[in-house]
Amino acid sequence: KFKIKKNPNLALPSLETYPDYNEALKEKECFTYKLGEAFIKASKNWYKCGYIKFYFKDVSELKRKFGKKVLK
Repeated sequence: KFKIKKNPNLALPSLETYPDYNEALKEKECFTYKLGEAFIKASKNWYKCGYIKFYFKDVSELKRKFGKKVLK
């Protein structure tokens, strides 16, 4: 933080100013991104049967949710 105060040119711009910001927001709503998020969550809870819940519950919910979007 001291370097940024000393030289403001080192500070990064806000995320909204990047040219591909809207594309990134769309990508966060796709099936593979949500599947990856669910897998990471299951990995963090492996000791509470996270992988089993992921396989039987989360994957089914995502297929149901995104299957409807594809059909429309």
